[in-house]
Amino acid sequence: MNSNRFKFFSKSILFVDILLTVNSFFIAYFIRNVFFGKVYGFLSQFSRYTWIVVMAAIIIPIFMSIFKSYERILEDKCRMIVLRTVVSVFTGIICMSAILFLAGDQSLSRLFLGIFGCTEVFAILLERIILKALIIFYSKNNIHKKNILIVGCGNTGKIYYERVKEHNRLDLNVIGFIALKASGSDEENGIKVIGTISDLGSIAKRYNASEAVVALSAQEYGELQNVLSVCDREGLRVSIIPSYIEYLKVNMRVENMSGVPIINVREVPLDSIENRILKRIFDIIVSFLAIIILSPVYVMIALGVKLTSPGPMLFKQERVGAGNKPFMMLKFRSMCIQKEDDEKTKWTTPNDTRVTKFGAFIRKTSLDELPQFFNVLKGDMSIIGPRPERPYWVEKFKDEVPNYMLRHYIKTGITGWAQVNGYRGDTSIEERINCDNFYIHNWSMRMDIKIMFLTVIETLVRRNAY
Repeated sequence: MNSNRFKFFSKSILFVDILLTVNSFFIAYFIRNVFFGKVYGFLSQFSRYTWIVVMAAIIIPIFMSIFKSYERILEDKCRMIVLRTVVSVFTGIICMSAILFLAGDQSLSRLFLGIFGCTEVFAILLERIILKALIIFYSKNNIHKKNILIVGCGNTGKIYYERVKEHNRLDLNVIGFIALKASGSDEENGIKVIGTISDLGSIAKRYNASEAVVALSAQEYGELQNVLSVCDREGLRVSIIPSYIEYLKVNMRVENMSGVPIINVREVPLDSIENRILKRIFDIIVSFLAIIILSPVYVMIALGVKLTSPGPMLFKQERVGAGNKPFMMLKFRSMCIQKEDDEKTKWTTPNDTRVTKFGAFIRKTSLDELPQFFNVLKGDMSIIGPRPERPYWVEKFKDEVPNYMLRHYIKTGITGWAQVNGYRGDTSIEERINCDNFYIHNWSMRMDIKIMFLTVIETLVRRNAY
């Protein structure tokens, strides 16, 4: 499915989801009053809840989008569709409940919200099942299904074919591979060949092909103009896969600058303005709530630091953040006052004599990191991201560890994918960087929420912290 058709398809599903959300609210209101009204009391007139209906119709589709319910709708198996729907709906209801609580509106009971959630999940799952059944029916009967020929028998075409199979693209049917020249064999590089470029017209007619995906090797690019001419003559739409795609291990995007195509080979999800705004809102809400809720803990730790060792309560240290820009990271002081050079270049080690007794406790429980919520509010850091490092170590590692500097594409974080996978303290720097780069290139709000909850568990287990 081409990008324009897929956008229209996704927007149509989004519109249906909004209608289902409004209808589910009506149905939940009816069930609550008819079946439970005499026991728990009747709800007010429906008109009182108009703004809540509007809120639900906005929030739940947003979470459906965050958890990629629309993006993966063609690829997901039934189990994954159920999981995405349930998580999206009930996360949205939790968010609605929080907003209603902060607004002082107690008119909707937990029973009503539970009924609404179950009704909404049932309605959306029914819609998805019908949609999936239609897609499978259309696919099996070759209705609106594109028949595709792959021109080129190298690794590039093989990668494309494997991705189509891997993602279960029901809207695509790869007929086979077209070689540039006859080789006297039906196979090249383990790929079944159904003809050569000179046979393209007859093959396209025989299989009713509508598109050719050109996947030539670098050595074959001299034939590109001839291939395009043949495709144009036969009326085939053409897509070109660059021969160097197998070397591009990260996301990429093609831009058009005044008619000049430019391939951005380091495209990451947080390059999107929408994603950055979403992550920033998440950071502000979580850090603000954390500071308010944990304020008594802040006071107790500050007193503990002050009473157990001379010196300031807070420790400020220069770290390198997004775009390689330095900032002052905050921590509760856990060590004795030391020389400035030691602060910049020394690692903390197990049983480090510089760590105070109270400092050992707050380091072990990660409570020394709590002031970094203020760094997040200020905008220097994010809740989730690669851990910031000192300038000395950044300069050292950039020459020693492959792809080390990619971690500075985004804001550094209080916790990250590396930390919840056990890579903190004296652990492999290479594995840490691999985790950081995986997070950067696969970011989603779902992943951030997952890391946040895993961090709580990791803190309780307290591995590799000293």
